[in-house]
Parts: sequence; structure tokens; C-alpha cells
Amino acid sequence: MKFLKNLFAFFIPLLAMLLTYSIFTLVDNVVDSYKSKISRDYSIVIVTNTPLIKESINELAGIQVEKIQTLKKDRIIDNMKSSLSKNSIELLKQKLPHFYQIYLEVFPTSSELEDIKEILLQNKNIRKVEVFYKNHNQIYLLLLLINTITFILFFVVTIFAIIVIAKQIKLWFHEHSVEISILRLHGASILYSASSVLKYAVLSSFLAFLTAGTILYYVYNNMGILFPIELHDIVNIEINLYSEFVKLFILSFFISIFTILGVLLKYKINND
Repeated sequence: MKFLKNLFAFFIPLLAMLLTYSIFTLVDNVVDSYKSKISRDYSIVIVTNTPLIKESINELAGIQVEKIQTLKKDRIIDNMKSSLSKNSIELLKQKLPHFYQIYLEVFPTSSELEDIKEILLQNKNIRKVEVFYKNHNQIYLLLLLINTITFILFFVVTIFAIIVIAKQIKLWFHEHSVEISILRLHGASILYSASSVLKYAVLSSFLAFLTAGTILYYVYNNMGILFPIELHDIVNIEINLYSEFVKLFILSFFISIFTILGVLLKYKINND
């Protein structure tokens, strides 16, 4: 019973930390995937008086321009043919300005879009700029907010896990102070004296890793648990499970071992 109590004292905070990290990883992947998708689909439309020299626009507000496409005038005129005479169509072809779509490598923020619009309008050849960002931007900002919240939650839970593990180690030292003193008198190192608590930490770390890894694998293959089905149609949620398992393993063992060594060092300084 005491063995399970000591084991769970390490296991629970470590598992909570790994699960919040897994949630953060999934949400971060959704944000990156959606950002990539809208950057491919999203474009800025500009209207110019004369043909645009596309090579002159390589960067806007620090964001690289992926490509600039010309919108064919014929397509616009075809939609109006039925209500215009031949002379009017010819006149329209002469007077109609030039339309272009600018695609960026990444989806810009609201402030970046305002800067881009301002930069483009400084060109006297450009008559109008339309950024069409409102709907996409609202969704993207919502995802960024969720992503930030999950990261803060992960950070808070990690601090909580370190505090709980540190207190558990201090409690263990208090309970075994006599045994530790005897071992130290016989020349045992502080690391050797704390070998049993190290075993609890290593075993708990491994169990927390296995549990969190299993849950991450299950959730990844059943994404409807965390995200609505409609979101799957918007973004392609993909993570490298092997890479994430390695990160979970390192995080689990690093936090527990790092905390234990920190407490041991403090104990050694105070008692030597």
C-alpha cells in the first residue's frame, strides 16, 4: 500500500503534465495546419491603372510573396456580356483596370494586413486593395487564443508537477532521516542514500509516459473526442507520433530526475 502511495505521488503530477503537453501539441498542430491552409487559399486583390510589374513586389510587411496572378479581364466581361452592346464591351475592355491576386507564404495578422494595405496603396498605380480577411482572421485568432491558453495550462501544470514532486521528496527525506544519517556516517553518498526515491521516480516516469502515450495514440486516431468533425474538413490534422512519443519520454524523465537532483543538491548543501 505504501509502495502504491509513493508511486502515485510521482505518477499523478507527471501524467497531468504529459497530458496537457499532448493537448497543447494537438492544438498547436491544428493552428499550424489551418494557418498553412488559409495561406494557400487566401489572396489579396488589387486593382491597378496599368499592368503591374510583378517582380517589383517580393515582400510585403516582412512576409514573402509566394505568387501574383493576373485576373483575366475576359472572365469579368463574360459575366456582363448579356447586358451590354458590342460597342460597350469594346469600350469596357479599354477602360477596365487590371486585376491581380497576391498570395503570401503565410497568413498575416490583422496589423500586418493593415500594413500591407498601406504599403500597396502608396503605389500610385494601385487604385484599390481588398484584403478579405475578416472571416478567416476571426477563426485564426480564436485558434491562436486556444493555443495560447493550452500552452499556459501546460506551463502551470509543469510548475505544479515540479512543486508536488519536490515536496514528496522532502517528505521522504523527513521520514527516512535516521536511515539517511546512518548511511551518510558510513560514507554513503547522498545519491546512494536516496536510491529508493530515485527508483520511485524512474518507475513513475515510465508509467506516466506509457499512459500519456497510449492516450495520445487513441485520441489521435479518434480526433472527434477533442475536435468536431467539421474541423477535420477544414484542416488536415497530422502529427509524427514517434517524435511526440520521444518528446513525452524525455519530458517525463527530465522533469522527475531534474527535480530530484535539485532537491538532493539543496539537501546536501544544507547538511554538509
